[in-house]
Amino acid sequence: MVKTFGRNLQGVRTRKAAREEAAELVRRLTESSVSLARKDLGMAKEQAALARRVRLRFNIRLDPSLKRYTCRGCKSLIVPGVNARVRLGHGRPAVIRITCSECGCVNRKILRRPYIRSGKVGKSVS
Repeated sequence: MVKTFGRNLQGVRTRKAAREEAAELVRRLTESSVSLARKDLGMAKEQAALARRVRLRFNIRLDPSLKRYTCRGCKSLIVPGVNARVRLGHGRPAVIRITCSECGCVNRKILRRPYIRSGKVGKSVS
């Protein structure tokens, strides 16, 4: 594992350009760790940890499409079906519950929200 992730960006002149390159690096590392998780979970977790350290160093937010692969409890990589259990909650609003097998934390994602129009829920305004 390479620990000199900040030194890769020495050729970059400005802080903004360094952040853009770091954001691209984080995106690539996260995508590759998710795809690698089924074959080698240990290596995938190392890649995800490296991506997290780069995100923290350069203050980068993760894309919403990739954010669901990080546990909110232990901050490690979770891949549904590999090291996480996925359940569909039946209720209003419908919720997907992803349970991390490392720490047991339940990560919830709301699927749909009720339709709200001009502050009144469920009533039509004429």
